[in-house]
Amino acid sequence: MHRFLIGVILAGTLLTGSVWASGYEIPEVGTRAMSMAMAYTSIADDPSAIWFNPAAMTHFTGTIATSGMTAISIPRSKFTGRTAGSPAQEVVEEAKADLFTPYFMYFVTDLGMEKLRLGLGVNSPFGLAKRWEAGSTFASDIISIAVEPVFVNPNIAYQVTPCVSVAAGFTFARTTVKLMQAPYNHLVETDGDYDFNDGDRLFLLDMEAISTGMGFNAAVKGSWLEGKLNLGVSYRSKIDIEFDDGDASISDISSGYLPVDVTGDGIPDPVPVSAALFGTSGLVNADDTGKTDLPFPGLLRFGISYRVIDPLLLAFDFHMTQWSAYEELAIEFDTFTSLSKVKEKNWEDSNAIRFGAMYSLSEMVDLGAGLVFDSNPVPDETLGPELPGADRTGLTFGFTVNSGDLPAFSFAFMHLMFDDRDVDNLELPSAENSGIATGQTGTYEASANLFSVSLTHTF
Repeated sequence: MHRFLIGVILAGTLLTGSVWASGYEIPEVGTRAMSMAMAYTSIADDPSAIWFNPAAMTHFTGTIATSGMTAISIPRSKFTGRTAGSPAQEVVEEAKADLFTPYFMYFVTDLGMEKLRLGLGVNSPFGLAKRWEAGSTFASDIISIAVEPVFVNPNIAYQVTPCVSVAAGFTFARTTVKLMQAPYNHLVETDGDYDFNDGDRLFLLDMEAISTGMGFNAAVKGSWLEGKLNLGVSYRSKIDIEFDDGDASISDISSGYLPVDVTGDGIPDPVPVSAALFGTSGLVNADDTGKTDLPFPGLLRFGISYRVIDPLLLAFDFHMTQWSAYEELAIEFDTFTSLSKVKEKNWEDSNAIRFGAMYSLSEMVDLGAGLVFDSNPVPDETLGPELPGADRTGLTFGFTVNSGDLPAFSFAFMHLMFDDRDVDNLELPSAENSGIATGQTGTYEASANLFSVSLTHTF
C-alpha cells in the first residue's frame, strides 16, 4: 500500500467521516434495533443482542438466529466554495450517488443450559464508501474510497440473578481498504517556462490493503418490576488495524517539471516530476509498499426502557464513541521515503442521544419508531471531501411480523438529515508548501436514507 496513497488518500478520507453515521461508524446493524433508532441497549430482544447488549442473550431459550442487511442510499453530497484544486475560483462539486450494503448475522443458543448462553455475531459496524468525479477539483484529495471491515464476535452470557445478567466476548476484525487519488501540484511546469506555473496532477494512486485486529467487549443487563423496567450497559474496546503490508500502484506520472533547489544556491531548477519524487527521470509507472494504521474506536452505550402500558415500550439510549483515539495518520513508505508523512486528525469523542418506542399492535405485529441526535467527531481543521460529516438528526420507523412457524420478518427505515457544514481550512499553494494546496472554503450539504430487512428464526 503506497503510504502516500494510504496516507494522503486515507489521511484525507478516514478523517472526515462517513455520510451516514458518526465518523465512519455504522450502528445500524440490526433491523429491529434500527426501527427504534438504536435505543436498544436495555431491550435487545432479538439475536442482534450479540452486538447491542449480549447480556440480554440469557432471555432467549433454545436456538435462535437472525440474518439481514442494511442498504444505505447516499444521495449526491454537494459542496459549494473554493477547493485545493480550485483555490481562486468558486466551484460546485457533487459526489456520485452510492449504495452501501453492510450485512449482519447473529446466532444464539442455550445448549440445554438454564443460565448460560453462547452467541456469535458477524457484521460490519464500521465502513466508508465515497466517490467523486475523476475530473473534480477534489481529485487531489479523493477519487474513491472503500473501507470494508467484517467483525466476528463470539460472546458468552450468564444470568447472575433472576434480575441481572452479564456477558463478555471478543472481536476479530478483518478489514479491506481501497483508495484512489490524483494529487495535484500548482508549481508543476508542463512547458519548461518558469515564469508561469501551469500546475498538473503528479500521478494517479490506486491501492488496496487487507489487515486484521482484535478487541473485547463486556455488557450488563438488569430487569425489574416484573420486566417493565430495564437497564443496559455495553462497552466495546478500540480495535487498532495495522496495515503493514499494503500494495499500491502509481501511474500516469506527470511529464512536467518541479522547481527544486538542486545545487543549494537558493535558486530552483526545473527537475522532472518523476526524478523529484521517485528518483528516476522518465518514469511513468511505479509500485511501492508501506504501512499505516486505522482505529475502530471504543463504544460505550447506556440504555433504559420502561413498559408504560402493556403494549407500549419506551426507550432512551446515550451512546459515546471514543473517536479521540484517532489522533493522527502516520504514513511510512518502504521505497519512496520522501513521501512519508504524519497528518494530524485530532478527532473528538462524539455523543448520540436516541429515543425509541415499540408498540405491540397484536401478537403478530410490533411497530417501532425512533429519533436520534448525533454529533460529528471531525474538527473543522481536518474536515475534507473524502466523507464530509456534520451533526445530524435521524427519524426511524419499522415493524416486525411474527407469523407462527415461519421466520419473523423485520423492516426498518431511517432518514438522516445533516446540518450544513461550513468549512474554512483552505491553504493556498505556495513555495512553502511545495505547491500542494490543501483544504477548502465553503459549505457541504448532504442527507442519507437507510433501509434494513432481516429474518429471525427459532430452531
